[in-house]
Amino acid sequence: MFEMLKFEGRIQRLEIYDDSLSAFGKSGDTQIAASAILSGVAESVSLSAQTVFLASRSRLHVKSVVLEIGGKVCVGQFHRALFEQEEYVICIVRRLENNLYELYSVLSPKTGLLHMQVGMGASIKKHNISARKGGLWMYFISVIGLLLILLFGRDFSFDDFLSWLIVSILFYFILFFIIKNASKSLKHFSEKSEQIFGLYGFKDPQEVFLLPSRYLSEKDHLLLESVYEYRKIIESDPYPESYIEQKERNV
Repeated sequence: MFEMLKFEGRIQRLEIYDDSLSAFGKSGDTQIAASAILSGVAESVSLSAQTVFLASRSRLHVKSVVLEIGGKVCVGQFHRALFEQEEYVICIVRRLENNLYELYSVLSPKTGLLHMQVGMGASIKKHNISARKGGLWMYFISVIGLLLILLFGRDFSFDDFLSWLIVSILFYFILFFIIKNASKSLKHFSEKSEQIFGLYGFKDPQEVFLLPSRYLSEKDHLLLESVYEYRKIIESDPYPESYIEQKERNV
């Protein structure tokens, strides 16, 4: 379990800066290349994020955020920061020191957007299922494609069939070795995500998979990584639009 806190209130001060995020640090390129193999077909939010990292030479253009709520100073990085000063938000954070916190997520009842750190958005169970599903799709498409090339490219002999069979078996083990290692390197994203879902009070946090609700930015013409219209997935929303009025009325 990670040490996380939840607090909420209006953003009293907000500063947003352009920045870039390295996927895995100095040794990241090998891991990025491995996980990117899966990202085209897997529905895992973590693996999907790595496609952007790879395309931008292991770096993703993000926004660094400094905000203050109730005297608490919070810092974090998100793909985009679509909240405003004086907006009411619910944050999940980690304490860094006395009055300084690291932002894991920012939820806005007003806009229905949930910002999470890049790579977050799927529970452990859902991440593993989507990675396996994506790997199987890639495997079957590849081996069937190779078989069709052999069938229509030339006369198909028994030796060709044996070669195809051997290559298919080897490819299976290599592919799922890559899947296993890529998933392991990204597991901490899912562990944190699942804990965040629980702190927000989402029903069955171990079943939450937010990737289909990624927010499409009209300004950037881009599906944002780990910025979600979470109400498309979370049917029983603990934070409806009326939440702010009810909360401040009771203060």
